Amino acid sequence: MKTILAALAVSLIGIPVAWSADKAKTNAGDNWAQHVQQQSQAQTQSVPMAPSLTPANRTAALYGSPAEVSAAARTILLSPGMKYVNVASGETVAFQSGSQTTAWTFAEIVHGSSTDLGTILPGMSNAQGVRVYIDRSRLFTGG
Repeated sequence: MKTILAALAVSLIGIPVAWSADKAKTNAGDNWAQHVQQQSQAQTQSVPMAPSLTPANRTAALYGSPAEVSAAARTILLSPGMKYVNVASGETVAFQSGSQTTAWTFAEIVHGSSTDLGTILPGMSNAQGVRVYIDRSRLFTGG
């Protein structure tokens, strides 16, 4: 019984402190709750929001992510009528079609699969209908 009363007394002592926390002043003299809210808003404004993913972008994300063209190990020229390209998992490849150049890093876990390049690069001309075959990286197989 003494334990229950002690626990109740301790919990009741904390209520006024928690209840009045929104009235506490910071060193700057402003309301504590407003200070935290302003700080949170400032952090949110400084961090760019992630773009919402459309279903096509979600599918593309399964195969890797966009990359800087300068990070690409090689460039594949996409031409009309091209049927397929071979890449390695973990590889960063630049794809060029006319004056457009875009790079993509293929995820290391997607080896042994394939997808339409138009799914990954929907805005690139000549990418639709080109199959990308993703092979296991030689880096990880010792080849």
